[in-house]
Amino acid sequence: MHAARAAELREQYPDIVFLCFPGDEKSSGGCLAAGRGFFHINAYGGAEPCPFSPFSDISVKTHSLRAVMQSKLFRALQNGGMLTEYHTGGCILFEQEAAVRALIASEGK
Repeated sequence: MHAARAAELREQYPDIVFLCFPGDEKSSGGCLAAGRGFFHINAYGGAEPCPFSPFSDISVKTHSLRAVMQSKLFRALQNGGMLTEYHTGGCILFEQEAAVRALIASEGK
């Protein structure tokens, strides 16, 4: 969705939250992934930080939503500063795939 169209919809429907991503990260204080605003559940139940970042360390099939929101991966992403870093417009987690994979790998140690 184009930013101008999003602004029109926000004005027309003030009770609905419209997010553009990539695009709204700067006005939202960074990426809203990993439970900062949303997360994604894949077809197998894996809780992923974002639909564009297919990494998971926990499943909604075996854990509550509360546990998912407190997963090691989500907490590391929320507290590590990666989600609030400036990026070039694509998915910050996808752009930093190696760093995200390193977070997942370090959890098992």
